[in-house]
Amino acid sequence: MFFVLCIVATPFVFVGWLIHRIFEHRTKLALALSSPRLALPSPTSPDVDRRLANLEAIVASLDFDLATKLREADRTRGHAA
Repeated sequence: MFFVLCIVATPFVFVGWLIHRIFEHRTKLALALSSPRLALPSPTSPDVDRRLANLEAIVASLDFDLATKLREADRTRGHAA
């Protein structure tokens, strides 16, 4: 008898959990949409230009470092072969 009750009750428990998750998701979505968003800086802002130049310098530095390591790895592999 208990086995039959478990089989019958399982879909109802699952549907209840699913409805709870749907309402929880809708609540989080409503809160996220109602909260104010941070404004993006203007593309003509000097701060954006400074940050872009800084990013370009970082990328160039990483590119140089990786190229140096790659050349060094090729040299060591060439001597080992």
